[in-house]
Amino acid sequence: MTDIKLETKAVPAVGASHLLMRLSNYRRFLLIVTLFIGMVVGVLSATSSPIFTAYARLLPPQTNTSTASAQFNQVGGGALLGASALTLKNPSDLYASLFYSRAVQDNVIARFKLAEHYGISDADLLRTDISKRTKVEVGKDGIITLAYTDKTASNAADIANGMIDAMYQIAQRLAKEEAERRSEFYISLVAEAQSRLAVALEELRVVEKETNLTRLKGQEESSVSTLMELQGLISTREIELKKMMVTATEQHPEIVRVKSEVASLRAELQRLFANTKRPTKDDEKANPKQKADKLKANSGIVTGLLFPFNSYADSRAKVEPLRTAVESYANVLSQLIRAQALSRIDETRDFAGISILDSAVPPTRKSGPKVGTNTFVGLLIGFLVATMLAVAWDILFTDPSRKARWRIVYRSFLRRGR
Repeated sequence: MTDIKLETKAVPAVGASHLLMRLSNYRRFLLIVTLFIGMVVGVLSATSSPIFTAYARLLPPQTNTSTASAQFNQVGGGALLGASALTLKNPSDLYASLFYSRAVQDNVIARFKLAEHYGISDADLLRTDISKRTKVEVGKDGIITLAYTDKTASNAADIANGMIDAMYQIAQRLAKEEAERRSEFYISLVAEAQSRLAVALEELRVVEKETNLTRLKGQEESSVSTLMELQGLISTREIELKKMMVTATEQHPEIVRVKSEVASLRAELQRLFANTKRPTKDDEKANPKQKADKLKANSGIVTGLLFPFNSYADSRAKVEPLRTAVESYANVLSQLIRAQALSRIDETRDFAGISILDSAVPPTRKSGPKVGTNTFVGLLIGFLVATMLAVAWDILFTDPSRKARWRIVYRSFLRRGR
């Protein structure tokens, strides 16, 4: 059995201290490259054209609730319109987004001739450049801060103020269009409510005509009081008749008169309960068969203001739901008409109530380029680049065996090139 000898190589130590020791051999290279890149960046920043940033601060309206919408919510219109108002963004965010809209940018481009100012003829590229120069921030308190950057201080302030004017015009136009659409919405609702109220009134009129239970105040009370008075009067006359019959015969004129009065009162009471017409002179002259036919034909018909007691419950069950519907439709219609009138007022109101806290003024100090910051960043980048180059050189070219390999690769490329 032969012994197999394995040839092992020592693994190079890898660590921060080892890496720093290797880089110490290239300290001059690291220092020169770092200083060179930092100086180049600093000189370019110092000699480049300065830029100025103008700031403006705005306070948008805290709420955008119109008087018409508030009035409509009292009727219960919030459920009909949905909960969209509850999911709206903060008004500050909505107004801030308008500064990046194409309408605002095109207005500013045409007003200040920015295509010639920036030397950009393509409209899309010009809008992109303006968006990069524009910065809008919304604070926790809702205040909007608009910043615009330009080569000159006066242009930066003018363009920022021009953006505010353009945004105000657009917001005002959108608010007016919203009020007009809301007015059209109310018109359709009012027309629908009027048609439903007309239908309900017609149904109520037909039922009232059939049942004779009208909307006159006190009709039910007068009918009940008349019925009670008749019953009380009949009881009184019957008591008087019993007293008189104790001392007189039935042929006594006073007893005959009282009996006749009691009979007429009972007939009147029966008429109220039977729900029939009061007999006329023609009815009295008619024969018994004609009276029976006429009584049958007039059954269910009531004349006058008094209402029959027996059919009161059934008639009330028919009339009351229709009365409630008419009152409900009338109430909704009156509220909608009021909201429509308020909506017309909203059309002339200035919903774009944006308060300008601070208008943009030409800045006295340039906002860039920041020479110190750029120089520090250049030094940091230069050190990183020099470190990577030193490490790559140390790994690839310091080992003799690797040098020989690179020479072979280099020669092979030369031979193939020839």
